[in-house]
Amino acid sequence: MLSILKDKRFRHLYFAQILALHGTGLASIALALMAFDLTGQNAALLLSSIFTIKMLAYVVVSPIAGAIAHKFNRKLYLIILDIIRALSALALFFVTDIWQIYIIILFLQVSSAAFTPIYQATIPEILPDEDEYTRALSLSKIAYDIENIISAGVAGLILVSFSYNILFLGTVFGFLGSAVLLSSIILPKFADIKDQSFLQNITYGLKKFTKYPRLKGLFFINIVIASCGSMIIINTIIFVRFDLSLSEISFPITMLAFGIGSILGALSVPKLLTIVSDKKLMLIGSFAIVLSFYALALWIKFYDISWSTLIITWLISGISYSCVLTPAGRVIRKSSNGSDFSQLYAAQFSLSHLCWLMMYPFSGWVMTRHGSFISLIAIGTIILLSTFVAYHAWKHDKIY
Repeated sequence: MLSILKDKRFRHLYFAQILALHGTGLASIALALMAFDLTGQNAALLLSSIFTIKMLAYVVVSPIAGAIAHKFNRKLYLIILDIIRALSALALFFVTDIWQIYIIILFLQVSSAAFTPIYQATIPEILPDEDEYTRALSLSKIAYDIENIISAGVAGLILVSFSYNILFLGTVFGFLGSAVLLSSIILPKFADIKDQSFLQNITYGLKKFTKYPRLKGLFFINIVIASCGSMIIINTIIFVRFDLSLSEISFPITMLAFGIGSILGALSVPKLLTIVSDKKLMLIGSFAIVLSFYALALWIKFYDISWSTLIITWLISGISYSCVLTPAGRVIRKSSNGSDFSQLYAAQFSLSHLCWLMMYPFSGWVMTRHGSFISLIAIGTIILLSTFVAYHAWKHDKIY
């Protein structure tokens, strides 16, 4: 898998992603601490508002970025956005009031929403070989999982000696490091696209998702991904601290089980895709998540919850989650005519975050209102129904 790092362009893009991810991870921890420092017990409200700004920026700005990015030099476009992100993170270091956070986060997330889909669309252009691109997708997924594990530890070490504000400087260096790496390579020019109006360019990718069966199916796979992810991110703390009454340290250990499973799944995907098609692997992974959620719900119903059962379920869910998420980029690639990578990746980025925007509050509401058993059944059923709809959309569309 690591052999693709011999390609200088991908190697620099990949390490740029890693630096930016770790910078973002440090900022997330610092923002949580800043929210509590400024608002006390209302910190959750501030953080939820920040999250809403992020999701809305991703949903709204990404299609616009896909529509206009081709008018610029790709490398300069990405570098400028990295610099804007770095300056936004630096501004957080000087925050003294809540309203300042909202403005800075808006700039940060708008620039991220414009950056990420164009970055994602660049990878298949520099790695035209499908096997190499698959390995790149797996490495990218592993980078996300490792960031989740490492950032908390790094932040903990820094906070032993410094204020949380110092973490924002780590974010600044992450984005600047990404910009430096991007400046050291030659990136492909944007492909020429047919002359269309600005509105047509914005809606091009979204319309293609409604037209082609494989992209229709992918939209419902996005619901699967958001449903599973929101259950893990939002509700694990309730399972651990409320249902099991375990110590605080048990929470990151439980999250680690999902992270390890996700890494194992991502490592397995390139080999699995030599045996089964993209759509089969995603459908199998989706159904495995359903089974794991239903099994845990039944265990809670008849035997009460145990920590070991929760960890095993999260490990299996993590493996399955990667099997669903990692091949999605291949489906986008196979649906492109070569000139519309940016628009399709922007549409996918927007629609996938729309699913997260819906599932985050639902997962929190159903757990708070009805408890663990009902939340597992409800979210498992959403995943099951989405899997069946995706299967129906893909029934007559071969994805090899």
